[in-house]
Amino acid sequence: MKKLIIWLILCTITLLGQKQSEPPPSASRLPFQSEIISFPRNDGEFSVYYTYRIPYRLLVFERSEEQFIAGFSVTVEILDEDSKLVARDIKESRITVENFESTNDRNVFLQEYLSFRLKPGEYSVAAFISDKNSSGEMPVPAYRLKLKEIKSVLHPLVINSEELICGENKSFTLANSGGKIPYSSDRFHLIIPIRDTTVSSLKISIENNDDEIISTVVNESYIIPIGISECEKMITVSKNEENLPVKIFIYRNFNDKLLEGEVVLSVTNEENSIDEEFNSECLWFNKPFSLMDVERAIEYLSFIESDSIVYSMLDESSSDYPEILSEYWAKYDPTPETVFNEVMSEYYTRVDYAIKEFRGIGKDDGAKTDRGAVYIKFGQPEKIERSSNSMGQIVEIWTYSKPDRKISFIDRKGTGNFILTEN
Repeated sequence: MKKLIIWLILCTITLLGQKQSEPPPSASRLPFQSEIISFPRNDGEFSVYYTYRIPYRLLVFERSEEQFIAGFSVTVEILDEDSKLVARDIKESRITVENFESTNDRNVFLQEYLSFRLKPGEYSVAAFISDKNSSGEMPVPAYRLKLKEIKSVLHPLVINSEELICGENKSFTLANSGGKIPYSSDRFHLIIPIRDTTVSSLKISIENNDDEIISTVVNESYIIPIGISECEKMITVSKNEENLPVKIFIYRNFNDKLLEGEVVLSVTNEENSIDEEFNSECLWFNKPFSLMDVERAIEYLSFIESDSIVYSMLDESSSDYPEILSEYWAKYDPTPETVFNEVMSEYYTRVDYAIKEFRGIGKDDGAKTDRGAVYIKFGQPEKIERSSNSMGQIVEIWTYSKPDRKISFIDRKGTGNFILTEN
C-alpha cells in the first residue's frame, strides 16, 4: 500500500505539475525580495537597476464586482556620500485577478524594476514599499552601493535555465530572489560578468555550509553588453547597447547540489589577477510549515508508514532527525542527481494544506482528520460533490481517475468533521 501511495504522489507531480488546490502560506524569510544590479555604461557612468519581487498572497486585494484588485508601490531614494539626494523614483502597480484563489497563489509574483544612471562613487540606496489597500508602508533596510571603474568581476547573477525570446533577442529570466539562490526543483545557471573581455576562462569554487561542492574551470562565455529589462511580466537579463560589452561566463545547473544554507563563491584567474569572493545563501522560499519542525515531519509519516517504523525513527537522537528524514525520502527521490526531493516536497505541501483546510470544530490539526489523511495520500481529487442524505447530513464524495476511485465522507453532527464511510 505504501509503495502505491508513493507512486501516486509521484504521478501527481508528473501529470499535474504540482498544480492543485492552493496550500496555506508557507514560510518565506524574504517576503519582499529585492536586488541591486549595476553595469558600466558607454559614457563612463553606471546603469543601476533595483529589481524586486513580491508574491500575490502578501498583497491586500479588494473585491470590485467580479474582480479582485491590489495596489502596490515602491519608492527608491539614492543618496551620495554627503547624504545628498541624487536620484528618486516611484513605481506604482495595479494587479487585477479574476478569482479569489489567485490572490493566495504562492507561485504568482509581482515583478518589476526601477533603473537609474549614476556616476562612479559610493551611495546609500533606500526603498519604501506601500500597499495601497491597507495604507501600510514598510522601509527596506538601506544598502551601501559602491560603483568602481576598476572592479574586474561584476556581481554574479542567478538566472533560470530556460531561455526567453523577447522580440528578436534572446534573454535570460532573472531568478529575482533578492540575490539569493532558490532551493527548488527548478534548475538555475550562474552568470559571472567580467569587464576584461580577453579573459578566456575562470576557475570557480562553491562552498555550501563550509563544504566545497564545486571546483571547476568555466570556459563557456559570450561577449555582449547586458542590462535588465522586462519581458512577459518577467525580469530578464538581455542585450543593452547603452552599456559596455562584458564577457559573461555561464556555469549551468549550478544549484543541483546546493543544500539550504550559506553559499560562498570564489572566482579566480591567476593570469589576469582575478581573485574575488561572493557570499550568498540558498533558501527554500516556499518551504512547507510541516517541514520546519523535523520531529513533527517524521510524525507526519504515519499516514503512509507503520507506527513501528515511525517510532524507530523517533527513538534515534534528535540531532540525527534531519539526516534520518532525508534518508527515508531518498528512496523515493525521482531526481537523485539533484539534492531537491520533489516527492518529499509534494508530500509535506499536502500536509500543510490538510492542516489548514480540513480542521473542524474541536479539530486543530486538519491533517489528522479522515479527509486530511486521504488528501495527503492521494492529493487533490478531480471532482468533489456535496449532497444531503435522508437525515439531512452532508455527504461529500471525492472522485479520482488515476486510478479510478470514489471516496465518501459524512458530517454526522454538522460540525465540519467529516468521517470516512465505507465505499
